[in-house]
Amino acid sequence: LEGRPVSVSSLCIAANVPTTTALRWIKKLHDDGLFLRSADPGDARRAFIRLSEPALQAVDACLEAMLNQPGQ
Repeated sequence: LEGRPVSVSSLCIAANVPTTTALRWIKKLHDDGLFLRSADPGDARRAFIRLSEPALQAVDACLEAMLNQPGQ
């Protein structure tokens, strides 16, 4: 939500699942248009992931709905 890219390796670690599982989900979310992938200009071996605009809008809408529930 901060708008900064996260390395694929950091995302795999943060997911706390086997690397192959994390990579499979990263690919699916990229293919579905929710993640944007870009190469690291300083290191060709590394790639960065960030949320696409539709994904950001969906997260915003979800948080807004959760925060505005009656009785909360």
